[in-house]
Amino acid sequence: MQVLRVGEERNKVIILDDFLENPQELVKFAKGAHFTPYPIAAERKGYPGVRAAAPASYGELVRERVDSIIRAEFDVPSTARLNTFQEALNLISVQEEDLGPLQRIPHFDASDPNFFAVLLYLCDDQHGGTGFYRHNSTGFERVTPERCDAYLDRCYEELNSQRWPKRYCLDEHKLFMRIGFVPAKFNRLVIYRGGTLHSANILGDHSISDCPETGRLTANVFIGYR
Repeated sequence: MQVLRVGEERNKVIILDDFLENPQELVKFAKGAHFTPYPIAAERKGYPGVRAAAPASYGELVRERVDSIIRAEFDVPSTARLNTFQEALNLISVQEEDLGPLQRIPHFDASDPNFFAVLLYLCDDQHGGTGFYRHNSTGFERVTPERCDAYLDRCYEELNSQRWPKRYCLDEHKLFMRIGFVPAKFNRLVIYRGGTLHSANILGDHSISDCPETGRLTANVFIGYR
């Protein structure tokens, strides 16, 4: 297990390599799964691609394997109850010219400090990885409940101030600075707080594909504690 401290705020990112004993079984499942666009895809918001439900056994395994790690590394109270959300297989499939404004910049999943993203790469480093960012004008690297309104107000103001290039966010952006990067690696699991500003970093058009065999296939689970 690797524990990274990202940026000036030193936000934790956990990396677990060789997470599944038989990751090819999940890839095989994905090949036969029915992928559909995200519900708000028509509004050019949210994940820029398609998803399919992950097998129930995968969600159960994630809960079993990472619960104690998250509680220990992120100081989650032992009395807090675990819940999982959106256990899905994902593929980036939206072409750059079709991206909405919010799909071209780093994002956060939730401001709740006890909400976590658990990402499993089912592809290799030819598909880039995940970048972590600082918002230049606010200096925020993680969006908390206290920061959320100020961050969103400023971000929307900046996005509306001019036309921005239609492309995926990579290592540089005028509004954000990349402060950390985790390369994709087959069967690598990455855990971070959902409020951490992040973005998929892809290396080329080959990553924009709805084919599980050749595209940027990931398995994503959100975990929350109450």
